[in-house]
Amino acid sequence: MIAKALLCLFILLQPGPILVDKIAATVNEEIITIHDIERAIAFFPMLRQNKESEENFYFRILGDLITYKTIALEFGDEFNLSEEDFELVQRQILKKAGSLEKLLAMLNNFAMNWSDFEEFIREKVLYEKVLREKFQIEITIPFNEIEEFFNQEYLPSQKQLGLEPRILVEMAPGIEKYLRKLRTEKQLSAWLNDIRSSYKIETKLRSPQ
Repeated sequence: MIAKALLCLFILLQPGPILVDKIAATVNEEIITIHDIERAIAFFPMLRQNKESEENFYFRILGDLITYKTIALEFGDEFNLSEEDFELVQRQILKKAGSLEKLLAMLNNFAMNWSDFEEFIREKVLYEKVLREKFQIEITIPFNEIEEFFNQEYLPSQKQLGLEPRILVEMAPGIEKYLRKLRTEKQLSAWLNDIRSSYKIETKLRSPQ
């Protein structure tokens, strides 16, 4: 009882704000905290999707951090990260921040120095390197799929908007790029889910779903 009272007194006497963190998820024995999610939202180029609630956005970011952690556990001993690897992610973060001065101010708000920052982004840096070197697929979209999308998706949407549709030959390159992106994301998701299935993942927060 005395020890508890002394601890309370110690906390009250500490200068400045007291950071109270909470475990958001675990991957095997590795921990992801609420503070990690807040820093990811602040630094990483992740934006809320159209009509996405703040709560769903929060859990989507947690899902990304779980994926980064899983990839780090799976491939961490296989890859050595270079300065160039870090710079690729740092450029994305700098672009979101707007300038180096603003980024440094953000770091200060989180009581982080540059070493803390590099340690925090390490798993994302590794994730992106693994994708570049491990997940390499060549997806070909048959022309009949492009034509089907043009007739069933593009033409009706233009008609609904009251717009004059462009011809298939003009739209084909853009449609092909869009369909390739969807197919790549689907295969990437399946690949990542297969890796994640080998790890014990526990989410400590209640999902909005």
